[in-house]
Amino acid sequence: MRIGIMPGTVELSSAISISPSHAVALCMFYPGTPVILDTDTGAISPDSIVFSPDLGIVLLIYSEEVFHDYQIPSDQLPGIGETLHIIGQELNGTVTVEATIVEQYPDGAVLLASELREGLMGAAAFDESGMFVGIITGTIQPEFQFPENNDRDYLVLYPSQIWYMWAHLAIQSEENTGKPFGVVALSSISLSRNRSSGIQLVSVTESSTAWNIGLRPGDLITHINDIPVYHPETLRGLLILSEDTLEARIITRNQERFILIPPCNQ
Repeated sequence: MRIGIMPGTVELSSAISISPSHAVALCMFYPGTPVILDTDTGAISPDSIVFSPDLGIVLLIYSEEVFHDYQIPSDQLPGIGETLHIIGQELNGTVTVEATIVEQYPDGAVLLASELREGLMGAAAFDESGMFVGIITGTIQPEFQFPENNDRDYLVLYPSQIWYMWAHLAIQSEENTGKPFGVVALSSISLSRNRSSGIQLVSVTESSTAWNIGLRPGDLITHINDIPVYHPETLRGLLILSEDTLEARIITRNQERFILIPPCNQ
């Protein structure tokens, strides 16, 4: 992906096709910035772009089927110690490195020990079975956190289980025409392992679906169906797309409870 930052200057990044007409990439540019994708069949520009600044991801949309090869992101993330294969794009072509998962941060991002190479920003990460599990969002050198590996570089992976629900909603262009769920929520990311991260409910409308199933202001939704959640867009996507009852793990004033959420289309 070539991004026209200013006249005579181009930023390179990777974009990953997740359907015949859609690709995802890092949110590295502003609306209106010229964007061109170099593909096997030539250079193409997206017909429209959907930004999610909260997630740091953009969805590139094409009116026709332009990608012959694509992969639906996985909703599973390999565990600590497992190997991932990172594929990015540098000036001279494709760059591939192996990385090992060493830690998952409270906000859901994953730290990978890997060789640091040019072209890994926005690169795609695949597990050992070839499933697409996320996008590389940055590099760090946490020598104080991992002194035993201070000669290693580290990549930050944003797992697809966090952002794919938002992308799937944009692809389907689905609208929730049923009764509103009834919450105002925001992301609550804790930097301490003594306090959970999740979706913080700021307000809950009385007599709404959320109120009737027992949700209240101050509740922190940490998991839905055992999947960690961090962004309100994930909750919205699950509510709209799920045809089955969801189980939410809630923490309120250090007390944990579970609530069943019925599908919004019923």
